[in-house]
Amino acid sequence: MNKNKYLLLIFSLLVLFGCSMSQPVEAPKNYAILADFTAKTYSKKYETLLIDAVRIDSPFNDTQMVFRLSDVSFESDYYNRYITEPSAIIENQIPTALTRSGVVGNTVPYSAGVASNFVLKTVVTKLFGDFRKEQTPTAIMEIQFILVDSTSVRPSIIFDKKILSKVELSEKTPEALAKGLGVALTEIFEELAEELSQE
Repeated sequence: MNKNKYLLLIFSLLVLFGCSMSQPVEAPKNYAILADFTAKTYSKKYETLLIDAVRIDSPFNDTQMVFRLSDVSFESDYYNRYITEPSAIIENQIPTALTRSGVVGNTVPYSAGVASNFVLKTVVTKLFGDFRKEQTPTAIMEIQFILVDSTSVRPSIIFDKKILSKVELSEKTPEALAKGLGVALTEIFEELAEELSQE
């Protein structure tokens, strides 16, 4: 009798294990942050601008999306992520945003070693979805732009500003967040071009 119970238990475990193995494993979904480049143009202020590597403050410097769930709770989502590092996504769009606005003639990566008197440094300080209960879901992005003039022996900061954008979302989903962050990035680029045109 005990032997039969033992065999039945082994058989049940094998069936359960087989069922679990047959279920497909959920694959992570990848998203991009895409800006719409402005049609508004300005007079050229800088002939050549060096674009330094974009830095993102922790805990937003990962490919996993970050959601704010309460006043003190933030969570990253393994199954919903950016297609590559968000720093690279944003950095790749800065040259197009600035040259299309007309405020900059040419942009060159800082690592290229091309001589220019002006270097743009970029730090992303906020990048998340605000999904707190009883609040409208919102995409949050804040970027600090620092323009350095290295004409003299001692480089000086001639522009330093944080630009914050909050975009309300229609639903609490990763896809809505990705689209909202794209709108936020568009707004930030537009404000950056306007601010630089006035320097």
